[in-house]
Amino acid sequence: LVPAILLGFTTSTRILGPFAGLIVAFFLIYRNGRQALPTLAIYTVIAMITTYLTWPYLWVNPVGRFLESLGEMALYPWHGTTLFNGVAYSSTDLPFFYLPVLFAIQLTEPVWMLFIAGLIAAMYSLETKRGLILLALLWFVIPFVALVVFRAPLYDNFRQVLFILPPVFLLGGAAIEKLKDMNWQIAAITICLIPSAVGILNLRPFEYIYYNSFIGGVEGAHERFELDYWGTSYRYAAAYVNAEASPNAAIWVEGPAQLFEEFAREDLKIYSWHEAERADSYDYVVSLTRYDLDKKSFPDAEVVYEIAYGKAVLAVVKKP
Repeated sequence: LVPAILLGFTTSTRILGPFAGLIVAFFLIYRNGRQALPTLAIYTVIAMITTYLTWPYLWVNPVGRFLESLGEMALYPWHGTTLFNGVAYSSTDLPFFYLPVLFAIQLTEPVWMLFIAGLIAAMYSLETKRGLILLALLWFVIPFVALVVFRAPLYDNFRQVLFILPPVFLLGGAAIEKLKDMNWQIAAITICLIPSAVGILNLRPFEYIYYNSFIGGVEGAHERFELDYWGTSYRYAAAYVNAEASPNAAIWVEGPAQLFEEFAREDLKIYSWHEAERADSYDYVVSLTRYDLDKKSFPDAEVVYEIAYGKAVLAVVKKP
């Protein structure tokens, strides 16, 4: 009951949710054969009911709208561009090596070494680790290869496919498990976690812009790869403007103005591109560096404040 309800919630949240159900179905049949079919039937029905109840868009035409959503999400019409190795690509025209490169430079350095070591360890213990290898094949390898071969539309780095990564860490655990002594296991885990801990402490509260040392960290990635694509730096731009702006000041905000408004003083007059109303002049201009908005928006205005990590500037505040 609980797994079926969770699958329903997953499906109504992400269109690829049923893929999780396929993995569950495979392992039930793999372990129990035909005896699993009645359980799978109940599991499927409960999941479908939960999906229907928690996805109002389906209420008018469940099958038709589900298929429509599946087609829409397969080629999601996102009209922005993705910065990858210094080139701005359309989300539907990414190079085939987009995902492999990002997996290599955005996960911490020990991850893939542990994955390979765990895969070798699992192959040597095939009798007990066959299920883990099959899981990694179904959950990670096949989706990864499909995403690369069919060049699925992606943007904001690889956040849409985070769901395929758990088996990578499960196999990493298989490598550490080979160290029979508990003290050695603790030492190995601690060493492997150091890059993560350092990244979190150094980047806080912008942990999600992390890049590893293979690319030179965030400073090596800036101007070549995506950084603050969710505009979290606007929280700190708002704090600066709140402290400096005069009452009822007019503020022009590039990009996701709603993020700035969330933290702005109530008296400030916020203007942005998606609103028809404009002011005669602006006291401050707030802009992300994504898409070079900081250079394109009021290019002659003076930069009075930067939200940055080293050389990597995430957002600026200008005074025209």
